[in-house]
Amino acid sequence: MRTRPTGWLLTIAVVGACDRAVDDPVTECLDPPRGPALKRFADVTRESGVDFMYASNDFKGAGLAVADLDGDGRPEIVAGRRDGGLMLYRNRGSLEFERVVSSGLDPALGARAIAAADLDNDGDRDLVVAGTNVAYVLGNVGDGTFLEVGRLEGSGLTEHLLPVDIDNDGKLDLYVSNADLLDPVGSMNRLFSNRGLLELTEVAAVGDGLSWSTSALDVDADGDQDLYVANDTLVADHGGSGPVGGSPLPVDKLLRNDGPGLDGVPRFTDIAAERGLAGRRSSMGGLVGDFDEDGSLDLYIPDFGSNKLFLRAPDAGYVDRAAELGVAATARVNDRCGDQPQTEDCLVLSWSAALSDFDHDGHDELILVNGETSPLDAPPVMMFTRGPQPAFQEVSSGITCMDARGLVVTDLDADGDQDIVISHKEGPLVIYENRGVPARGTWLQVTLRGSASNHDGVGAVVSVQHASGRRQTKVVGAGGVIHTAGPAEAWFGLGSDRAESLEVRWPSGQRTEISSPPQGMLIVGEGP
Repeated sequence: MRTRPTGWLLTIAVVGACDRAVDDPVTECLDPPRGPALKRFADVTRESGVDFMYASNDFKGAGLAVADLDGDGRPEIVAGRRDGGLMLYRNRGSLEFERVVSSGLDPALGARAIAAADLDNDGDRDLVVAGTNVAYVLGNVGDGTFLEVGRLEGSGLTEHLLPVDIDNDGKLDLYVSNADLLDPVGSMNRLFSNRGLLELTEVAAVGDGLSWSTSALDVDADGDQDLYVANDTLVADHGGSGPVGGSPLPVDKLLRNDGPGLDGVPRFTDIAAERGLAGRRSSMGGLVGDFDEDGSLDLYIPDFGSNKLFLRAPDAGYVDRAAELGVAATARVNDRCGDQPQTEDCLVLSWSAALSDFDHDGHDELILVNGETSPLDAPPVMMFTRGPQPAFQEVSSGITCMDARGLVVTDLDADGDQDIVISHKEGPLVIYENRGVPARGTWLQVTLRGSASNHDGVGAVVSVQHASGRRQTKVVGAGGVIHTAGPAEAWFGLGSDRAESLEVRWPSGQRTEISSPPQGMLIVGEGP
């Protein structure tokens, strides 16, 4: 049986049953299209040259990173399996990739999660690959090839790696999210401090629970990065009445960064309850974005059943408005399930989400990838659009049903629109090209170059002020997507609204303002 009742993950971890064979195909897609067709995306995986296959012995996915590794402005793809199999695909342009055999990456490495970030501030992106209870630090030689420069022993059973500058010293530290049902100590999350020259040293065990991923954002506006930790309490939420069943497992945490103590070790205080973010959920991640276009950053939580959209409230707390705004995505809708989640295998099990403007109308769409909850019944990839009205509307993306885990949205072919990369639990890594034809010049991609801050400006908040008075806000490198790392950039669809100004709030506290920013690709440096 492949349904997930309360305690489903516990049953799998202890018994080791409940999973189908790797080569059993998922053949059914029972859910009919929901909403009008968007008709923008085409599966170009086969012709792209990317031929990576995921495989899993349990319900979990594995590593995916999409980032420019060789400095040519085009993002590469790195993918890995949990039990071994790591591969780099170099982007040759025009959505053509080639497998790189001499990348310096050990193809035998297991990759439960991957991070791609400029850890030594030398202008290229390094990799961290999390295996089982060890993570490998791989330095970029400068041309997109790598050398192992260190190992983080005892890192845990890792599901996500978050590069984040916790101490505001201009170097990216590493927060490691772990999930181990059988060992509470092994499930403690860990913080590794960046000492420079690609040397990462563990300084604290911070946060516990079944942590699928962690997001970084400055919730108290004090200039440092706080952490939202997504924990799975193994409960199902049918919507309306809330989660079903109790759980002794730790709930999500919002760790306020209180700076270093007298011993120099960073201190954190969990303020999730006082900010309205505590509660029993099967949280898989925390997508940071401005969902209501008010200029403040909200949190979208993929869940088992009713997903959550916590909007930032005027009192600096958060209020869940997912159902009101049409993005709860609680239930499967098909002949077997009807339109109500009567059984838990008819709930939506959401793993990853992204917010981006795929059609260049000036308003972001939400894309959501989901996992299988009943045998051979692949769930749909969901997409929600919005316009000037506050609520979202579900549309049919044209993307096939799949048992998905990780998700990255970025411009793979430098044509000015956002493409999609999705990792399976078992099956191929897939690439969907955005083939809509938006008006040229109605987008803005902001790449940062820090000086006092880290090189790529990870943690910076980028805002565009429009002539209409509307404000769009993005944060660079917030994380929050299981197993996965995406490019450090801020991308805006502008629509017909004229951008009057752009503001960057850097992690260092500096601000950069640009009047009448040009459309297209823009590199912004930190400084006067």
